[in-house]
Amino acid sequence: MKSVSIFVICLFIISCNGPASRVTHADFLENAPGDSLHAVRIPIGGDFLGEYPVLTFGERIVMRNPFRSDKCYSIYCFSGDSLVKEGEFLSRGRGPYEMLYSEIGFDPASGSLNLLAIHNQENRFCRVRSDAPEYLYDLSHWEYKSLAGIGNRTWITSCLLDRSSYLMLGCQADSLAMFSRFDVDSGQVTPLGFEFPRTSLDLSPLEQHVLWTGKLYRHPQRHRFVYCAQDFKYLFVFDLTSEGRIQLVRGVYDRLPDLKWVDDPREWHYTFDEACEEGFEAVAVDEAGIYVVYTQSTHGELRHAVRTGSAQPVRPVRMNVYDWDGNFVRRLVLDRPVGPMVVHDGRLIAWSVDPETAEEMLVSYTL
Repeated sequence: MKSVSIFVICLFIISCNGPASRVTHADFLENAPGDSLHAVRIPIGGDFLGEYPVLTFGERIVMRNPFRSDKCYSIYCFSGDSLVKEGEFLSRGRGPYEMLYSEIGFDPASGSLNLLAIHNQENRFCRVRSDAPEYLYDLSHWEYKSLAGIGNRTWITSCLLDRSSYLMLGCQADSLAMFSRFDVDSGQVTPLGFEFPRTSLDLSPLEQHVLWTGKLYRHPQRHRFVYCAQDFKYLFVFDLTSEGRIQLVRGVYDRLPDLKWVDDPREWHYTFDEACEEGFEAVAVDEAGIYVVYTQSTHGELRHAVRTGSAQPVRPVRMNVYDWDGNFVRRLVLDRPVGPMVVHDGRLIAWSVDPETAEEMLVSYTL
């Protein structure tokens, strides 16, 4: 009976202006069959200190520098199967042309790299053309804009729409709007009429913003997006229509998390049930599809590891591949844990760590 129940297919109706979605829990089982892939370590020229990939454009890859005190990003160039460091850019700080934490996007139409800092009231924006490599390292080619006029927004993350506008996850602390549109040039913020999905608990708007913390990824050529939650498994594909409306395409995994009220100063007013699975390990996209890495670690296992100082169980790492209509395409079984990743020219390029030596590295998988 147990083996039958594991593979039960649950049909859910997404009430937020969308069609029925087919949710298959078996798609995310740790023993689900798939095609095995083996990592190839990418040789890197220059000093490598925990950088991880955030985007590619042309034959260049942008890496975030979380552990460097001076520059936020590095640029590497592909040279055969190797990566060679070209340079570093964006000083870390609070002055003009500086940011502490930024989100970066590439606009193919204008060829510009856009940098947006929206957390902790940094509220600043930079834009630089990328067609000439030297532009990135010469501030005379940069545009800079203070965004002090937008106030204290509760934006969670952003996704670049064009050279001057963004799709934002979240809106403001007293709003249940899950998405808003932000125009950098005018400073205008427009809620898009799509509310956070309702959970079993009556959460405040601010608690909803925290619960639905996650990431947005965009199709390289279309206004089609995928949202994935950070702390629990929830994933859906949607469009931003020409009328400025969010239209659900498909709920790829739309089971709401099991929550409960708690009275613990270390938590919000709610917490996740012990059996609730943690969010997806990493997500990447290209024109062909959506790549979702997952394990089946639970919040209960995480709490136990924190309490006891022990390691969480080592679980198989799998990657589900979906097309941009949210249809399941294939499953891949990876031979090592991976973190942030991008897809370039048919290869998955990901941050990883050697399970035996704990050495950080970049690896590639041929898709």
